[in-house]
Amino acid sequence: MPMEPPPSRYRVVERGRRLEVIDTRATAVPAARSAPAVASPSLAGTPPARSSAATGRSLTTMRLYDEKAPRIVRLDADGTATLGRMRLLASVIALAWLLATIWQPWLGVLPLFLLARNGLGATIRRRITRWLDRYEIAKP
Repeated sequence: MPMEPPPSRYRVVERGRRLEVIDTRATAVPAARSAPAVASPSLAGTPPARSSAATGRSLTTMRLYDEKAPRIVRLDADGTATLGRMRLLASVIALAWLLATIWQPWLGVLPLFLLARNGLGATIRRRITRWLDRYEIAKP
């Protein structure tokens, strides 16, 4: 004779696209359910926000790469595309630097000396500042 498990204490039902767990051994009557929250009418009439591609992109600069930092610049579509390409290039360079450091640890220190030598880092910072000057709108 096969054994059957005892009946489950809990029962799961779906009500209004929500799962509810009911305790079949509970003696107290559950509290009345509140109505689901409804969005306020003021939000329903609001037009959708414009995407960042349509409005341009804001960028707050840092002293690391901008001589006039901190400032806020708004980039147009071309500026955003250029910034995206520069970020991709920086990521590729960082990955190459990491792989070179794993392969030969002394290669990890070499770029630091090259950037400090003859003001190469300052030259790069000046060029980035000149590029950002085209888009400057406000100082924080």
